[in-house]
Amino acid sequence: MTSTGRPAVEQILIAEESYRRCQGESFFQAFYKRLLSTDAPIHHKFEHTDFDRQNRLLQHGIGLLFIFAKRPNPTLLERIAERHSSHDLDIPPGLYPHFVESLIQTVREFDPECTDEVEAAWRTAVTPGIDFMRGRYKANGTVRDAG
Repeated sequence: MTSTGRPAVEQILIAEESYRRCQGESFFQAFYKRLLSTDAPIHHKFEHTDFDRQNRLLQHGIGLLFIFAKRPNPTLLERIAERHSSHDLDIPPGLYPHFVESLIQTVREFDPECTDEVEAAWRTAVTPGIDFMRGRYKANGTVRDAG
């Protein structure tokens, strides 16, 4: 992190390079297989999902998380955050750690150059956006955590 509290650009670049090495339909399929096996409420959230479309949305969403880490502009993630809030898909803040851990484990599986440093770079790069989205989960005007 820099003195401004934002991730160092070098960390984000390491994560982006790793992401390029992971790209491919099988990466997204493996991610969702891992995510859906972590927690029953998560599996329930995806019961009627078109995974071809969802894989494209995830690909775009990861890119937005990287951009947000470099330039934390709320408009980048506002639409996704609202979609995942209690007012729509109802993804409570307590489920986000499952997302991050599933993502990291899938990166470890697919990136042949993944090291502890690369894993740390991913965590650093996605944390600002994940924190933003968790903060946008509102139920009856309050932030609620299910975990």
